[in-house]
Formats: sequence, structure tokens, C-alpha cells
Amino acid sequence: MINVLTTVVLSSIFCSVFAARPEIVDDILPEVKKQGQTAYLNCSVINLQSPAQLQWIKKTTPTGDPLHISSDETVRISDFVEGRRKYDVVKYGNTNRLMYQLIVRSLTETDAGNYTCQIYLPNQNYKEWPQKLGVLTVQIAPTIKADSAASITVQENQNITLTCEANGNPAPNITWKRGDGFPLPNGGFQQRGGVYKVYQINATDRGQFICIADNNVKPPASYTVQLEVRFAPYCTAVQDTVGQAQNRRFHAKLECLVAANPRSEVIWYKENKATQEKEQIQDNDKYKLEQQDDQRLKADEKWYTLEIKNVQGNDYGDYYCTGKNEHGENQAKFQLFETMECQGQNCPSVGAGKAPSTYQVSMVTFMIGLIISFSINKCLQR
Repeated sequence: MINVLTTVVLSSIFCSVFAARPEIVDDILPEVKKQGQTAYLNCSVINLQSPAQLQWIKKTTPTGDPLHISSDETVRISDFVEGRRKYDVVKYGNTNRLMYQLIVRSLTETDAGNYTCQIYLPNQNYKEWPQKLGVLTVQIAPTIKADSAASITVQENQNITLTCEANGNPAPNITWKRGDGFPLPNGGFQQRGGVYKVYQINATDRGQFICIADNNVKPPASYTVQLEVRFAPYCTAVQDTVGQAQNRRFHAKLECLVAANPRSEVIWYKENKATQEKEQIQDNDKYKLEQQDDQRLKADEKWYTLEIKNVQGNDYGDYYCTGKNEHGENQAKFQLFETMECQGQNCPSVGAGKAPSTYQVSMVTFMIGLIISFSINKCLQR
């Protein structure tokens, strides 16, 4: 009897000493997922028997303390998102080789970090427990923290700095471009980097500047800065030479595009040939002054017209469209010259809308009679 007990005890000691030690046999592949998706981390073990346990631990947490997620298939965290458990552990395989899959749902930025798969061995130093590390990367679409105001007003020839800061994972690339598709003030159609400096602002630089942050995680983010420039008027002649015939009740129209901020006062002048002085033109029976509306124009651009009615010989000469505001004054010069025929869209067509004269009817009748008489004579000759 004593021999039997001795054999049983020795067998137990032998089995406990020489039993196969549980091991984690494969590396945990890194997982890369986008925000809101579900991540899967796989840990494969062999020789796992009770009382040993497989545990999932999150090493990196906002508080800095490790998060004990599970022991074997039992999840210790009771968090729910959208009606489902935040964490789950599923076991696959047979008794000798098992895979414990950690499932993390509805990923957020705080879910990213290092996850440890470890085998708990009672009565042994935890530093000797088998363990392997898995890395979860959560890709985050860009968001922009704009340091520049949504609207900036400067005077012409000043310098400005536009800044744009973006967050996301991976780190977004930041690009500046113009909203109207034209080249940037410093040249080129795009400028990389969160800080964009523009030196000696010109009136033509006004408009929208768009900061775009992109890291290939859709959607990209954008932020628009409206740049307003205060400047002296720019006056442009739509057509600087205009011709018209005189003494035939034909009109001539001069068109002037004026850009200014703040809005300018626009005055038309005609140069006196004798004194070479500019004489201001008033809206009256001779001249018609108008401001035209055009949706293609910017807010600080206006279209002005001067119509010279019933052009006479003394109307020919030089005209000026002058714009003036608190920042300065500018002008555009026009020349009205004489032509032999009517010029412009409103010229009458020759003979349009008139009945044929008696002379025209007589000539047509004569030609028709001549042709008929010639034809009859030819027939008689046969």
C-alpha cells in the first residue's frame, strides 16, 4: 500500500515538473483600421491548460494604467457601443493549439495603442509569463484647427501670414490653393505647409484661399479664408477706341470696368480740344450715364457706360473714365473717331423693313419683259 501511494505521488510530481509549458507560438500581426471600423488581433497558443489562462491587456490607456480586458473567453469590460459589446474574445482551434481573437468594435482614437497577449501562470513570477505584443493603429480623417480668421482685410502692399493646423492619423499633408483656380500670389497653383506667407499684397490677390488637409483617410478637410484688399481704383477700358459716323442720329457707347475697395466715385470727362482741359460730363439729353449689372463681376467690380447720343463732328476726341476713393485715383482713356458707316449692334440694316420703290419695281418689270421678249424671238427663229 505504501509503495502504491509513493508511486502516485512521484507520478504527480513528475507530471507537474515535466508537463509541457504553454507558449505563444506566433507573432501578433499589426492591425490598421479606420475610425468607426472593427479591429481583430489574433494570439495563438499551445499547451494551454488550467489553471493557466490567456489574458488580453491594453498597455497604453488615457489614464496610463493597464486595462485588463479578458481572461480566456471571459471579457472583464462591460462597455457597450451601438447596442453591442465594445470588446469580445473568440476562441478557435483544438485542445493542443488554440487561437484567441480579440475583437474591438467602433474604433476611436483612444483605442489605438499596444495590446499584450499573455499567459497567466499561477505561483510564478509575472516576468516569466509568456507574452507577445500587438499594435492597433486607428486611422483618423483630418480635422482642421484654423489659426487664421475666416476673413482678413488688409491694404494693398501689406504682408500677411495664413496659418492652418490639422490633426489626423497618419499626420495630414496641408496644401493651400486659391478658390477661383488662379495662380497663388507667390506663383504656382499650390503651396504645401501649414504656414503660407504672402508679401506685398496686390489687389488681384483678393478672394478665397483654401487650406486642404489630406492623409488618404476620407474625407479630406478644408478651411476657407476670405482675403479682402483695400485698394485705389483700377479703371479698364473695355474697348479704348470706338468709331461712329456723324450727323446720322447714330449713338456711340464707351464701357469702363472699375475695381475699387472701398467703392469709388466714377466721373466721366471729355477733353476740350482748344484748351486741353478735361470737362466733366453730366447725364443729360446728350449723354447717358449708367452702371450695368453683371453676375460675372466680383463684389468690388462695377461696369460703367457712357452713351454719346446723335454723334456730331465736335463729339470726336478723347474721353476719360475716372475712379476715386480714399486710397487714390485712376483713369482709363478712350478715343472716339469718325467712320463712314454706322458702328455697333444697333445699326440699321440696309433696306430692312422698307417697301421697294417705284424705280425698283419698274427696273424689275423691264428686265422680266426683256427676258421674255428674247425667249420668244429665239423660238420664232427656229
